[in-house]
Amino acid sequence: MTVMALGTRGSLYEVLRVEPTTMILEIKMAYQSLAKVYHLDLSGNGRDFIEIHKTYEMLSDPTARVVYDMSLVSRRRTRTTSFGCSCWSGFHPTRRWEIIVEENGDN
Repeated sequence: MTVMALGTRGSLYEVLRVEPTTMILEIKMAYQSLAKVYHLDLSGNGRDFIEIHKTYEMLSDPTARVVYDMSLVSRRRTRTTSFGCSCWSGFHPTRRWEIIVEENGDN
């Protein structure tokens, strides 16, 4: 079982295996249970423990957590508009086919 790295596509919440709506007390309990498994003295894998610890520091600080959550929202907005998923892109493959059929006079 490996902890998801901070630089991967997952969020900090996935590192601690909690939901974004989780309260700080539950985040602390999740951190403590993962720290017992991935502690340097027990697993020997310091990288995973450090990632868990940095994630906990970020999510346990209310101000830092709000800033992080806002960055998640802005990333989601950017992602949906950059892939043309918004209705404003003007691209719709089925609609294009319907326009071509109408222009040719085919029904």
